[in-house]
Amino acid sequence: MEDTPASVRDCLELPLDALASIFDKLGAIEILMGAGLVCHSWLKAAKVPELWRSVNILDHKVVHELDRVGSSAGGVEEPKINGNVLRAMAKVAVDRSGGQLLAFAGSPGLRALGLISSDGVSNEGFSELVAKCPLLENLMLSLCNNVHGREVYEGTGRACPQLKNFVLGKRMLDSLIQLYYRDDELGSEALGATAMHGLRRLTLLGSDLTNDELAVILDSCPHLELLDLRDCFQLVVDDALRARCTGIKSLTLPCQVD
Repeated sequence: MEDTPASVRDCLELPLDALASIFDKLGAIEILMGAGLVCHSWLKAAKVPELWRSVNILDHKVVHELDRVGSSAGGVEEPKINGNVLRAMAKVAVDRSGGQLLAFAGSPGLRALGLISSDGVSNEGFSELVAKCPLLENLMLSLCNNVHGREVYEGTGRACPQLKNFVLGKRMLDSLIQLYYRDDELGSEALGATAMHGLRRLTLLGSDLTNDELAVILDSCPHLELLDLRDCFQLVVDDALRARCTGIKSLTLPCQVD
């Protein structure tokens, strides 16, 4: 530090909140590949969760260089950036948000997506997102009140043919209300899983699913290895239902409501 110019030392010694305010003007990739690597204090500022409420790695030039090649020192053509590195950076960005992430824009190589209590996400926004993620394998939606309906989940199955794990969680209170006020003409939104033919694991928490509808799902998803139906109070757990699920390795059935 003794040989470092005074102007540089001043920048390195800025308080955390000031550094965070400056980093807020940068993008996620600029922070991860540059500013956050300068020194310990800058790295600490780069981990402030407020910086990661909105993450956009879609339009950065390094993304567009994934399919291009450059010359190494030996004259051998090689990628300018590895796709696995970009995915790792996306994971770091999400982790640093500390659960405060509100918006994420990335490449269509997304393989896992989880939304919890995300009332700001609508059917339209969710459908637009999954339409851009054909490689999605793991999807969890828990307490997302504005993402609902059979058509939405059927669309997800068609848009994401690689989907292997689907978790749909509703509030217990909602499932109790559905037990008494269900509109049979609309049917269960869980039937949207019938379009997810490659599923290995299906979790439906608090769904209004009936025995007949479950049978349709089982016929449509022949590769199921795990089925979790906790708090699905419309189901009648009898010998016929258990027999229907004999081929599933891990099975969790709901407790009965009198």
